[in-house]
Parts: sequence; C-alpha cells; structure tokens
Amino acid sequence: MKKRIGIFALCFAVVFLFCSLSSLGANPVDVQAESSLTVQYRAGEKTFSDLTVKTYRVAEIFADGTYELTGDFADYPVNIYGITSKTEWDSAVAALVGYVEADKLAPTAEGVTDAEGKIVFDKLKTGMYLTLGVRHEDPVEITVFDAFLTSVPTPMENAEHLYHVAVFPKSTSFAPTPEEREYKVVKIWKDEGFESRRPQTLTVEILKDGVLQSTQTLSADNNWSYLWTAPVDGSVWTVVERNVPKGYAVAVQVQERSFLLTNTYDEKLGGPKPPHTGDTPVSWPYFLACCGAGFLMITVAVLQKRKAQ
Repeated sequence: MKKRIGIFALCFAVVFLFCSLSSLGANPVDVQAESSLTVQYRAGEKTFSDLTVKTYRVAEIFADGTYELTGDFADYPVNIYGITSKTEWDSAVAALVGYVEADKLAPTAEGVTDAEGKIVFDKLKTGMYLTLGVRHEDPVEITVFDAFLTSVPTPMENAEHLYHVAVFPKSTSFAPTPEEREYKVVKIWKDEGFESRRPQTLTVEILKDGVLQSTQTLSADNNWSYLWTAPVDGSVWTVVERNVPKGYAVAVQVQERSFLLTNTYDEKLGGPKPPHTGDTPVSWPYFLACCGAGFLMITVAVLQKRKAQ
C-alpha cells in the first residue's frame, strides 16, 4: 500500500512539473515590439482592389496577454474580457463598429487595397485592432467583407507570439434587389435578480452605411423592439445603444436583418480588470502536460498490477 501511495505521489509530482514547465513556456508579450497587420480581400479566385480599409486600436495588450479597452474606446460599455466563443466575439465586434460609426472616430490607420486585394498596416503598436467591414459593388453582384477583431501579436501553439499577422476576412456575395425587407432591433436583458436596475426607456440609434437614419426609444410599451423596412441593396446597417445603464455591458448579435441588443448586468463591471483572456490561447501546453502525466500514471499502475500477478 505504501509503495502504491509513493508511486502516485511521484506521478503527482510529474504532473506538477509538467504544468510548471508549460507555464514557463508561455512567453510574455513584448508590448514594445513593432508589429503589422496584413489583410487580404479575396472571394474565391477574385481579388478586390481599391477598397478603402480602416483599422482601430481598441485595446491595449499587456505582457501577460490580457487586454483593456483604450483611447476612444475606454469608456464604451463593451465587454472583451473572458470571451471564449465566436458568438461573443462577433457581438463585441458589432457593438464596437456601431460606436465607431455613430461617433465618427478617426482610425488608427487607413489605406487602399492593391491590385491583389491586399493592404498592409505596418509599424503598429501591439494591441487589439478592429478593422471595419468593406463593400464592393458591380452591376451584377455585391460583395460585403465582415468587420473583425485581431490580436496583434497573435498567440501561437509553441507559446510564442506572431507580431506580423495576416488575416483573410469572411465575405458574403449576393445580387441586389429593390424589394423591401423588414429589419428589427430587439432589446434582451440578462440581469436575473437585478431587474430593478433596468431603466424605464433606452435610446437606440439606427445607422445605414455609417449615416444616422433614425433615433428610437425602446421600452416595455413597445416590447423593447422597433421594426423598419428597407431595400436589400448592399447597405450595412448598424445599431447603437446610447444610455446604457451603469453596471451593464452591451453586445450586439446580428442575425440576418435582426439586431439583438443584449444588456448583461455584472456587479463587477467597472471594477479591477482585465481578467486573463490571454490564458486561453496558450492553454494547450497544460492539456498536453496533463495528458502525458495521466498516461504515465496509467502505465505505472498497469505495470504494478502485472508485477503483483
């Protein structure tokens, strides 16, 4: 029995050692490193030249890989901390794009794509960058490239960081139609137990291609929603919530022609930040370590059992 306890103690020590080495292997971010972002606009074999592209440094990155909203974005009620799913990131992107367009923020860098549909933003500071969506039109087809967030540098699986990042934005192509379709914005509350903190009304700005179209008041009287119609002509619609109540973070989920404005209450909002979002990209060494140590434990147990027989 004592021998078996000793074996398992040894295996536990191996697990601890593996995880410690993995932690040491996660190299810190060199926040002073000169970085770049290359964006390639391509759909199939077709490349898109002469597109005007704007990118914004929305967050500062720290040596441990965590982020904090910075500059013009510091006071926006958008959560970028502890996000683990694509849906959450997409919602953060949509919310940030709305504020950029509504407040006419100046980009960190701006340029035009070359003959290959490529643009390079060089000599960037490290951080998280929001690149706005762009649109290309011809008589037959409209192609829309999505807005996106990029970490510069980007974590790699070998615990290093890539400071010169290349991105290929997602695109959607369709034929324009003069037929009008229905659009809607809906407010969703995620504040169970704190419903009393909701305001009686809130204001939503609706923008088309960055130009304000209308300002609407949402409340319980209209089921926190608003409908409007417009032709499907390739225009990009965005919505912005203005008077976000204190303690709430706003996210915008876009589902075809529906905009779901979710307000999530968090008692810690505005407190110490940021959480360790940087832990997620480099968690693979811990997984491998634990798998390796677990395999070792099983192997030792099997060998001991065979010896006992």
